[in-house]
Amino acid sequence: MSSLNLFALISLLPLLVLATSEPTKPVWRDPAAPPLGLKKRAGNNTATPLNFESVGDTGVSAQMVFLGNNKKIYVLDKTENNPVEITGQYGTHPAWATEYDIESNEYRTMDVFSNTFCAGGGVLGNGTWVVFGGNQPVTTGGVASTDAEAYSDTDGGTAIRMLNPCTDESCEYIQGETSYSTGADNTGGYLQMTGRRWYPMVEALPDGSLIIIGGDKNGGYVNTAAQDNPTYEFFPPRTGDPQNLQFLTDTLPTNLYALTWLMPSGKLFMQANRKTILYDYNAKTTTNLPDMPHATRVYPASAASALLPLIPDNGYAATVLFCGGSATTQWGNDGTAGYNVTAVPADNTCVRITPEGSAKYEDDDYMFEGRSMGQFVILPDGTFWMGNGVTMGTAGYGDDGYSVGQSYGQAPVYMPAIYNASAPAGGRWNRTGLVASKNERMYHSVAILLPDGSLFIAGSNPNKDFTTAQWRSRTDSERWYPWYYNEERPVYQGMPQTLNYGGSSFNLTMNSTDENAAKNTKVVVIRGGFNTHAIGFGQRYLQLNSTYEVDMNTGKTTHMVSQMPGTNGPNLFQPGPAMFFVVVNGVPSQGEFVMVGNGKVGTQNTTTNEDLPASNVIAIATPSSTASGKTSSGASTSEGAAKSSSSHVALIGVSTTIIAGLITSLSLLL
Repeated sequence: MSSLNLFALISLLPLLVLATSEPTKPVWRDPAAPPLGLKKRAGNNTATPLNFESVGDTGVSAQMVFLGNNKKIYVLDKTENNPVEITGQYGTHPAWATEYDIESNEYRTMDVFSNTFCAGGGVLGNGTWVVFGGNQPVTTGGVASTDAEAYSDTDGGTAIRMLNPCTDESCEYIQGETSYSTGADNTGGYLQMTGRRWYPMVEALPDGSLIIIGGDKNGGYVNTAAQDNPTYEFFPPRTGDPQNLQFLTDTLPTNLYALTWLMPSGKLFMQANRKTILYDYNAKTTTNLPDMPHATRVYPASAASALLPLIPDNGYAATVLFCGGSATTQWGNDGTAGYNVTAVPADNTCVRITPEGSAKYEDDDYMFEGRSMGQFVILPDGTFWMGNGVTMGTAGYGDDGYSVGQSYGQAPVYMPAIYNASAPAGGRWNRTGLVASKNERMYHSVAILLPDGSLFIAGSNPNKDFTTAQWRSRTDSERWYPWYYNEERPVYQGMPQTLNYGGSSFNLTMNSTDENAAKNTKVVVIRGGFNTHAIGFGQRYLQLNSTYEVDMNTGKTTHMVSQMPGTNGPNLFQPGPAMFFVVVNGVPSQGEFVMVGNGKVGTQNTTTNEDLPASNVIAIATPSSTASGKTSSGASTSEGAAKSSSSHVALIGVSTTIIAGLITSLSLLL
């Protein structure tokens, strides 16, 4: 990277501020089971659990989304002729980005002027979201252009856009300049990458920075040697960017959005085409793992994929699950599928691998049907929602006329399913009580977890330009309500505003003496990530270690909770904002945003976790037992037996006052 580029980035840094029992296995509750209580969730008594509800319009088709805070979802589309317009730096043109309010279900248009078609994204350790790459400028009908033409969109191939989420509708994307022509350099400057990246993978690193992997130069069905960008780079940039990665050459033509997860060792697990590796980006060494069985999982086969919940029970071993995709061996080229791919059934197999354990693919329970572009969303109870997608064909579109419309995927799947990783083999998929959606969610659709534990589902646009013809460009959105949605939610005191990597534990206090509930309580941290193309970039779920003390004298239960794992904690759950849930008998509290780590991009402080006391019950004190300070069971009656590390009540949402305080106190990127 040139010194000019470095200084340009340094000038940007002031803009990067923060937006803002003994362990048990995850509890599976059958959706058909009786309710836990009669009290409904406050604020919404109309939701029907296990069902979809149409809720609002996103303004633009939701090709990409991320949850910025407890109130706002940020929606990005490709350049196309959306019905809503915006007047910005490049005049008046269709809008391609909106901010969607979770409570009002209304949107605000935002000006993104470079083509974000099939970009990648992630969140930095200080809470700033960054969106990388996209496609060349286009005009009507998705035709490539070299000047302003109809849409006045600039080149997205090298573009970088940043956003510090807000709740007061004041935030806008911070964007660098690119030209109307891909022939211009557009590289290495202010908010520009070192090369063009269409379909890049983005993963957060232990220091809160981001690695941007692969992609190709311009649009097409799959990648080719002529189009390939077989390199990776970092943001903020590092000396030596970009770096070559042979894996990206070896996996042509299906290496776009190469599926990548940071592992407990700090290495990257990567999967594309049928190849799998562990990559040490510090030492620049590659370890080959077994080939992917049954099917291609990466785009455009587009299997559902996710990291299973990271839990204390197995030492936070990282296991990756893949379900669906396509077993076809024909991939066409960078222009077209080349044959009637819509006649090929999607794959129904599931496999899992623990890359730093057995390092072998193992068959998991197969799905109810084959599915391409199906999506996993991790729920607070540790189960996975699977929805969206098609049973025939793959992702992508073209003018080949193989089937209905331009879509290379057909036969939408309207029925979701629930996957439970901790259930015995043969019983991990469940559809009891579930109801089908009325709306297809095909290519370019999304689903993410919201703070109240419901799901936001939107998008579907397998077309070159906005259209009302089948399959249409959808701007409507839905909510899906899990089985627990109307149950009485756990209420607690003591949530910290930040989670450290190791160190002293903290206490959560609940007004309960139900030991069974205490045994079945877990504290979890979830990052929904940047969502596009059936992938949750950065989606992670980690359960904090905890024990409990039930005090029959005070009528309270105290949960002693460890901080994030120390030592390799930043590898297990990278620094940055996440949602904090307390889950009792499978029912989650309202999710609250918490900052994981020190709120900066840079080396995180790590230390050993404080040992937790054993779980116990303090019996009601009697005159004969108070003299010795012990109950008849030998439990201490001292009020100091359960220390209190915090007394504040967890707030519903994060107030702007708190956000302002955090922004003031957090340092900027170093």
